This record gives sequence, structure tokens and C-alpha cells, in this order.
Amino acid sequence: MHCMNKSQIQFLELLRAGLWGVAADAENFKPDSVDWRAVLRIAKEQTMVVVVADGIEMLPRELWPSKEMMMRLAMMRLKTEQAHRLLNSTLAQIVNALEAEGVHSVLLKGQGIAQNYLRPESRTCGDIDLYTGHSGYQKAFEVIEALHEGKPHREAAECAHHLHTSLNGVEVEIHRQASFIHGRRMDANFQKWTKDSLDDRFETGSLEVWDNAGTPVALAPATFNAFFILHHAVRHMTTEGVGFRQICDWVMLLHKYHAKIDSELLARKLKELRMERIWAEFGRMAVNYLGLPADELPLAPTDIALTRRTRVLLDHIFVSGNFGRFDANGRDRSNPPYLVCKWRSFTFQSMRLMNLFRLFPGYASVYMWHWFTGAVWRFITQTDK
Repeated sequence: MHCMNKSQIQFLELLRAGLWGVAADAENFKPDSVDWRAVLRIAKEQTMVVVVADGIEMLPRELWPSKEMMMRLAMMRLKTEQAHRLLNSTLAQIVNALEAEGVHSVLLKGQGIAQNYLRPESRTCGDIDLYTGHSGYQKAFEVIEALHEGKPHREAAECAHHLHTSLNGVEVEIHRQASFIHGRRMDANFQKWTKDSLDDRFETGSLEVWDNAGTPVALAPATFNAFFILHHAVRHMTTEGVGFRQICDWVMLLHKYHAKIDSELLARKLKELRMERIWAEFGRMAVNYLGLPADELPLAPTDIALTRRTRVLLDHIFVSGNFGRFDANGRDRSNPPYLVCKWRSFTFQSMRLMNLFRLFPGYASVYMWHWFTGAVWRFITQTDK
């Protein structure tokens, strides 16, 4: 951990404490040895404030931050818990309405993943992602539109594989595809695996199920989800940046479901989809930095010790924060002026791609080729118009 500064080390200690319910070493948090503003700024950048607050509350009271800071943390906890209640009730409303119309859905990421945490309500929540496949996609949109009952809401917008809308002030995405992978053959492979894992299992009832206050919510099977959650993090690494929340989601999923994961199937898919090296490096990070027991990491590398790549990956995560929203100085990058936005986007993407090539050259090459051919195609089609 020599590549980290003191505040980053303390942040990770408190994060592990919050994740696993084991108190951090009080010797590392003596008065005047902690820059609490710096530690909590990192927690904010990584959208892990309440989990870190869980870790802080396990320290002796005399080592806590100031009363003012603790009050702010308490307010953030209250807001996060309220957001969970709203998302869970909205999710139940949507799932029940879909089932009444014969539309099956699978919850991706989000609230389903939160259930793997020691305290689900401590995970910062976002939107609702529901997979319906192609068959239920249009009907699902109609059902959600009917739920608005004429109330103001965000106008629906469609992108490559899902549709954005909202309900009760909650962002909702309806997915006809769970995701996609760069490269035509690999994407076809992944789409078939998605169909086998999600669509076909509707009929057999072999999906995982979360009881959301009396509403059964279908979740992806463990093996598919172990790949999917990691791939989701890596996709954001290539576009917006990735933070510890995405990696903690993967870690807590492995902790809960490692015994259900089909290692043979997972190994085959990681090889076919060129994710073997990525799995190994994120696995080293999960074990060495986030406290996942090594025996709960399927397909753990023979040498679980940190490598140069793991440290480069760690640096990237600290710099980019949650979905790349923050820069290296902790400034919010979400609403800059237009020209500043363009310049930051260029420099940030250049840095990100350099890191990606240093970390995973094979995956980066596929991504760059896909990006380049897509840009050429867009240029040709726009020129023809």
C-alpha cells in the first residue's frame, strides 16, 4: 500500500470496516493523525460515505470526527435510507404492474446488489434497471407510462439497448439487452449467454429471488452476475471512469454467492470474452485492498499478491471516482462550462485510455477498434446526408 497517501489508506481501512463489520485498528486513527476532511472527501468521490460512516462508528467515540461532521454524516445516512425506501417501493410498484400484464423482469445491479451488503441501506443507491428482453420491452414501457396517471415525469428517451424514463422521481431503465460487449463475435456470445441466463430461466424458475417487502423480485443467476457486475465496472472504466462502489458491489456479490458460482462456465466465458486478466487484477484488488477472503474469489490467480497492474488500477480508481465524476483534486466534474467540459473530456479520456492499455492491452485494443470503426461509420453516414 506504499503507493497511497495516509488519507487513502485510512479511507480503505474504514471502508473495509463498514463492509465487513470488523472495526478498523484504532491505532491508525489517533487524534491529530487523521485529516477527516480529506478522508470524507474521498468517501464522497467514491459514493461510499455511509459505508465509511459505518466504519467510523465502530471506532472508540473519542476518535470520531467533530460533532459537526458526525451530524453531516447522520443527515447523509438519513437521506440514503429514505432513497432506499423510495426505490424499493417504486420497484415493487413496477414489478407488480408488469407481472399483472404478464411481463417478466429481472432486476440488474442496484437494489438487488445492495442486499449483499452487511447493511443494504448504507449503499448509495441510484436508479432502477429492469431487464425484460426483447419480448416484454415495449409492453413494459406502456405499463410504466400508465403508472404515471397523468402526473409530470421525465419524458422517455431510448438509446442502444435500453429506454430511460422515471416514476415517483426515480430514474428507471428498461433493458431489452442487459449490456453489450465491444466486438461483434464477443457481443453475439454475450447476448446468447444473456438469453440462456435470463430469458430462458423465466420458464424454469431458476433465477435468484429477492423478497422486497412481499414482492418477489427476480435477480440474475450467480455465475452470470459475477461476470456482469465486473464487466459493467470495466465498461465504465473505458467511458466515464470507475469507483470503489462498483468494485464493492462485485466483492459483496462474490462474498454472498461464491458457493453458487459455476467456475467451469465462468472460466470459459472469461476466456471467450477476453476478461481473464481483468478478473485476476480486480480479484487481487478485492482480496488485498477490500478484504474479500481469498477462498471466496472464484478462479483466484495462483499468486494473489499485488502486481504493478493492480497498483495502476488503484491509482485510476482514486483519480476517477464514481463514474469519473470527480477529478484528481476532488472537484465535481458534472456541470462545467462547455469548453472546459470538452477539454476535460479530451484529457481525461486520453489518460483513461493510456491506463487501460497499460492495464489490459488486449481489451483496450478491441475497445479502440470498435470505437474507431464506429466513428468512421458515423462520419460516412453523416456525410451522405
